[in-house]
Amino acid sequence: MIQLSICLPTRNRQTYCIETIRALAQSDRTDFEVIVGDNSDDGGILAGFLETELKDQRFRLVGPEDRVLPMVDNWERLVALAKGRWISVIGDDDYIDPKLVLILKHYERLYPEVESVGWSRMNYNWPDNRPQPALSTIPVCHDTFIAVKSRLQDHLYRWTERKRVPSGGFGAYHGAVRRSLMERIKRKYGGRYFEHPVVDFESVCKVIREAKMLVHCQRPFSVLGAGAASNSAGTQSQKTLVERARTFKKETEGKVDMDDPVFPFPISDPGAGLCASIASTTSWFCRTYDVDTAGFGENFAHAAMDELRYARTEADYDIKRAYFERGFEALDGGKWRHVFKPAPYNGNTSLNELSGVLKDMLYLREAAVPSTTPADFYRFAEHTILPVEIVASGARAFAR
Repeated sequence: MIQLSICLPTRNRQTYCIETIRALAQSDRTDFEVIVGDNSDDGGILAGFLETELKDQRFRLVGPEDRVLPMVDNWERLVALAKGRWISVIGDDDYIDPKLVLILKHYERLYPEVESVGWSRMNYNWPDNRPQPALSTIPVCHDTFIAVKSRLQDHLYRWTERKRVPSGGFGAYHGAVRRSLMERIKRKYGGRYFEHPVVDFESVCKVIREAKMLVHCQRPFSVLGAGAASNSAGTQSQKTLVERARTFKKETEGKVDMDDPVFPFPISDPGAGLCASIASTTSWFCRTYDVDTAGFGENFAHAAMDELRYARTEADYDIKRAYFERGFEALDGGKWRHVFKPAPYNGNTSLNELSGVLKDMLYLREAAVPSTTPADFYRFAEHTILPVEIVASGARAFAR
């Protein structure tokens, strides 16, 4: 029986995708499948690799259609084909451990109503995406927590944490969702699993509203990778970010507008970033499906100020600040404009060359990590964290 379906959407990043497929194929488990959704201009590259070199029955290829699909439609077709009891989506430059199946089975035994499992994630920049010193991260804890749905909803729908990125941690992207829940979501939300172009956070919005039980494991089971050609790499370059937002908007024409006509913080604007993209997505979801957002305006103003603290250059800071000022002038008739009072630019003070443990995270200088792919990094990082088998056994100690 297939326990886990790993959906792997990709577009014109065959080099990364092939490395990710190779890494997943190294697993000796037979209770998972990988569905590769190729949305590339040239479908022959991945097809040739899977047919002539890989030849692994656990992998299925869904090739390009006669037009470029929006990302949301590529995700949609993969989940529709999933046979696993659980579904997870990763990027083509990421990695996920197929041994995740062990923890899913463990949680199903402990918590029969669990419908979504989240975990901590490692972060890794591919060698071609290191324009400046940066740190790879490894979460080092392994406890299990039952999430409080109302608290998660406050964080995401109403932004009560007032941070640039609200807590989520649950959803199909780098999380596991029961297929039965995905089908229930499809029936309730417009006959689709996914609707919004910012598909990862839209999935979180739906999962934390509908799941009967959400369980989080502190131990990491996946790596958020970022190659030079990935969307996440755009956060390191304002020019790249603008170019990719423009392409993204063009490819999503005819779907939910990524530049929400009601929420005055357009995602394609040069001043937008992750904070605004998430806020626009949650705003659309809450408005479309009548979710209470009391307190959002003031909380988001504080989150926007937090976003400015991460500006890499003064020019970047100025662009972002002007963007948020325009948005808050228009939001709710300018009701929250007075709250948005960011501190002046104080330079990029991040210490991206220092390694060590801080709280529950191990930080490593990327230049010193002997890894060339997210899968390599995951295997390297496993030397510092509890083995999956021990976590899934429920043991509290493992020394002999």
